[in-house]
Amino acid sequence: MKTHKSRSKTKKETIEIHEEFIPYQTKSLDSKYRITLGNRLTRLLGKRIKTEAYQIFVGKNGDILLRPSVSIPSNEAWIYQNPEVIGRLRKGLQEAGEDKTERVEDLESFLEKL
Repeated sequence: MKTHKSRSKTKKETIEIHEEFIPYQTKSLDSKYRITLGNRLTRLLGKRIKTEAYQIFVGKNGDILLRPSVSIPSNEAWIYQNPEVIGRLRKGLQEAGEDKTERVEDLESFLEKL
């Protein structure tokens, strides 16, 4: 006798993506209905960021979008969960890139003022 496990239905989040796509390549499914990215595309994507996984999005018309993703250690996740902190961090990195830095003589007193 077969038993069926009931899966609770979770509400799927819908995201809107406004981005232009360029045709890249046509790939066939293998015998297990898989598509491989191939070395060329993997190298191209790897130049931007070391990808660990891909988020998969399916459009209403059946389009599939693969978004490269990486994992963040749990002890660093708070930075990305706090808009004020990530905003300050991005601003600081931008200023450093524009050479808008200043030397701090007394690091302890500087950190206390933060």
